[in-house]
Amino acid sequence: MPLHITFKPGRKQSHAAARYFHGAVESLVENTMDGLELRRYRISGPEGTALLLGIWSVDELGQATLHELFDWLSDVRQDLQTLREGPDQLPELATNWLTQRLGGVDLLVELTVEVPGATVDGQVELSLGVVRGRSVMISTDTLLFTWLEQDIFGLSMADHGSYLLEVVEPDERAQDLRRAS
Repeated sequence: MPLHITFKPGRKQSHAAARYFHGAVESLVENTMDGLELRRYRISGPEGTALLLGIWSVDELGQATLHELFDWLSDVRQDLQTLREGPDQLPELATNWLTQRLGGVDLLVELTVEVPGATVDGQVELSLGVVRGRSVMISTDTLLFTWLEQDIFGLSMADHGSYLLEVVEPDERAQDLRRAS
C-alpha cells in the first residue's frame, strides 16, 4: 500500500497533534463501540504476571480468532518497539496495521499487563480499535495512531513529533475503511 508520509518534528507538535487526533478518534470509537459487548480475558504468564484483555465485540470470539488476535497484539507491540527505535520502517509498520485481519470484525481491545506485587493496579498498555478487521486506532501512553478521514491517518509520538500518512493509491483494503465511515 503506497503511502505519502509528512513529518512535523517537535514536542509541542506531538502534543498538539495528539489532542487533534484524540478528538478525531473519540467519535470513531464511540460509533464503533455502539452495540459491542465487553468480554474479559486473563492469560497467566511466568512468575505471576498476567495479560488482561478487555475485548468489546458483537459476538464472542472463537478460539482461533482469539489466537489470531493475540498474535496481532504481539505484532503491534513489536512494531511499536521498532518505531521507538526510529521511524525508518513506518511505511511497512503502517501497512501492517492496515492489513485486514480477524475476518473483518469490528472491535476494541485494551491490553493491561498485571505484575504481582505492584502497588498500582495495571494500567492499560495498549488500546487497539478495529473496523472491518483493520486498525483505525492504536494508543499507548506515548503514541496515538488513528484514522482521520478517507485515506488519511495520523500518528503522534510524544516528544518526537507527528506524522500524516496518506494512502496514495487506494486499494481494495483501504476502500473497506471508506465504507465503514
